[in-house]
Amino acid sequence: MIKEEKFLLNKNTGEEIDIKQSDFEFVQQDSKIHDTKFKSKATTFFKDSIKRFLKSKSATAGGIIVGVLVLLAIVVPFCTPNVGAFDVDRNNVGGQTIEKNIQPKLFPSGTGFWDGTIRKTGVLFDESTQRPQGYREGVFSELETYTGVVNASNALGKGGYVCVFCPDGTVNGNMYSPYIDFDLENVEYTITYSTLDEVYPGYVTSPYRLLLQDSEGNKYTLSEYSNDLKGEVNINEVLGNVTLNEEGKFNARFMFEIQATSSGRGSIILDDVIISSNSTDSAEKELLDSISFTEGNELLLRTAESGNAWTSTSGRNAYKVNYIYCNFVYDQYEDVYGNQEMTISSTSIVGYQAQGEIQINLSNDHSAATSDKDELAQRFKILDLDNGLIVEVIEQIGDATYNPSRNRWDGYTLRCIIRGYRYYGYDSMPMFIFGTNSNKRDYCKLIFTSMRFSFLLAIGVSAVNIIFGLVWGSISGYFGGWTDIIMERIVEIVGSLPTTVVITLCIMYGNQFDWGSASDVIALMVALFLTGWMGVAARTRTQFYRFKGREYVLASRTLGAKDSRLIFRHILPNSMGTIITGSILMIPSVIYTEASIAYLGLGLSGQNMFGVILSEANSNYMGETTYILIIPTVLMALLLISFNLFGNGLRDAFNPQLKGGEQ
Repeated sequence: MIKEEKFLLNKNTGEEIDIKQSDFEFVQQDSKIHDTKFKSKATTFFKDSIKRFLKSKSATAGGIIVGVLVLLAIVVPFCTPNVGAFDVDRNNVGGQTIEKNIQPKLFPSGTGFWDGTIRKTGVLFDESTQRPQGYREGVFSELETYTGVVNASNALGKGGYVCVFCPDGTVNGNMYSPYIDFDLENVEYTITYSTLDEVYPGYVTSPYRLLLQDSEGNKYTLSEYSNDLKGEVNINEVLGNVTLNEEGKFNARFMFEIQATSSGRGSIILDDVIISSNSTDSAEKELLDSISFTEGNELLLRTAESGNAWTSTSGRNAYKVNYIYCNFVYDQYEDVYGNQEMTISSTSIVGYQAQGEIQINLSNDHSAATSDKDELAQRFKILDLDNGLIVEVIEQIGDATYNPSRNRWDGYTLRCIIRGYRYYGYDSMPMFIFGTNSNKRDYCKLIFTSMRFSFLLAIGVSAVNIIFGLVWGSISGYFGGWTDIIMERIVEIVGSLPTTVVITLCIMYGNQFDWGSASDVIALMVALFLTGWMGVAARTRTQFYRFKGREYVLASRTLGAKDSRLIFRHILPNSMGTIITGSILMIPSVIYTEASIAYLGLGLSGQNMFGVILSEANSNYMGETTYILIIPTVLMALLLISFNLFGNGLRDAFNPQLKGGEQ
C-alpha cells in the first residue's frame, strides 16, 4: 500500500508534492507484454552495399555510362557489316580512297546538324558550268557567289597584271617574248606598253628598259632605263640598218629588263604589251596579236607549246587577278554514294550481267556505237531499276564485236549513270555516325572495336595487378616487422624505375621474340604487370595497419581464428572501400598509358586500340576533320569521369562503417 501524504520539496519556496494511491496503478495489468518482430526483411552485406550504391545518383549514372560503353564495345563491331569503310581490320585496306574523311551523319541531309554536309567557303566558281570548281551537279546547295582579287593565275581567273621582278638586289630581272621574224624592209612595227603605278607586296619599284635580242644574243636598246608608266616604240626607226638573215628577216625577241636595286627586290607591274604592224599578211597579224597581251592572267597561262608564251629567267607573278568565289553546303554522301556518271568497260558489263544487274541483247544489226536511249534500252536491259548498280545507260562508245572464242561481245564501253553505294559494295546508302577517318574506315566501328580490345586488355591487366597487389599488401601489412621491411624495400626498388622507361625497354626487347603482330601488346602487358600492382599493394598495406589492431580482430584472434581468416574475413572486407576506389581507376589508367606509348611513337601504332585511336587523332585539331579528335576525346573524358563516379560510389557502398546509414 502506498501512504498518501504531502512531502515538502523546498523549504525556501514551500513547494510540496502530493502522493496518491492512484499514481501507482498498473496501466497494462490485463495485457501481455512481449517482443515485436521486425517488419523489415533480413539483408546481407552485399545487398545492403548495392542498395546504398543505388541511392547515389552520380555513382549510378557513372555505372550506367560505363555499362553502356562496354555494351557498345561488344555490340557495335558485330552489328555492322564488314564491307567497304566498315572493314576496320588493319590487315585490309578499308574503304575506297574517295571514302576518306567522310563527315559524321545521323540525321537526313538538310537538317543542318550532324547530317553529313560541310559548309564550303572560298571555292572558285566556274561560270561556264555554273558550278563550284571540282563539284558536280546535285552535291551542293545554298550557293552564294562573290568576287575577289588574288595574286595568282588560274584558268578561272580574268584580267590581272604581270609582276616581273629581280631574283635579288644584284641581278637584273627580265621577261622575254617568243622570237619573231621581222620583215623590216617591207613592214613597219610598233610596240606599245604600259605599267602600273603600284608596288607588288614584298618588292620595290625599279627602273626598267625595253630591248630586242636577236638569235645570236645581240641586244638592241629600244628604250633607256626609266620609270615611265607608258611607252611606244617604232622598231624600224630605232633599229635603223641591221643585218638580216638569208630570208631577209630580222629574227629577234622583245625583252623587258628590270634594273636591280640595293633597296630591295626590284620589280615592275606590266599592264599590257601590244605589238602591231602595217602588214597586210593576216598570218603575221594573227601571230603578233597572239604574242601581245592585255591580261596578265591570260599571259601566265600560256604554254611553251603554243608558241606565244613569254618567259622569264628571274621570275614573275600574277597581280590582281579577278575571280568569282562561292560558298555552299556540300553533301559528301550524295557526292560519294549518290547517282553519278561512269564509263564501264565491256568486260565489267559482262561481269555485271553474271551478277544479275543487266541483260546484254547485242546482235550484228544492233552493235554500232549509239546514244539513242530507246536503242540502248533494248541492247542493255537493266534488271533492277530500284536498287541495282546501273540506273541508266547513256551512250555506247565504240562498236561491239562478237568474240566467238570467249562467247561475248567486246570492243565497246558504256557511259552509264550508276549508284555509287552499290559500286562500292554497299546494299544501301551507308551512314557513318562518327564519319570515316583518314584510313577510309568507319570511325564508329573502329572506335568501339578498339575500345573493346582496350577494355579487355585493361580489365585483364587490372585483375592480375589487383590480385597480386592485394596478396602482397595483405602479407606486408598484416605481419609487419622484418617481413614488411623486406617487402617494402622490394617495392621501393621496383617503384624507383620510371614506368615509361620500363614499358619502352619491354617493347624494345619484346620485339626480339617471335610473337608476331602482338609483340607490342604482350610487351606492354608485361610492363604493366611489373609496376601496376604497387599502388594496390600500398593501399592494402595501409588499410591493414589501420584495422589489424581493432577490437573485433583481437577478439577473433582470442577465439582462435587463423591468420588467413583474420585477413580475408575480418580485415580485408573492411578495407575494400578504399582499395576498390583506387583499383577501379586502373582500367582507364591502362588505356591512358597505352595512348601515351602510342603518342610517343614507342609502339602499338599498328594495333586497333582506343589509345592508338587518340594518338592518331591529335593532328586533326582544326578544319573539316575536327570530329576525328573531338569524338574519341569526349569518349575518353566520359569514360574517366564515369569510372571516377562509379569508383567513389563503390567505395562508399562497400564501407562497413556506413552500413545502414544514408550516403
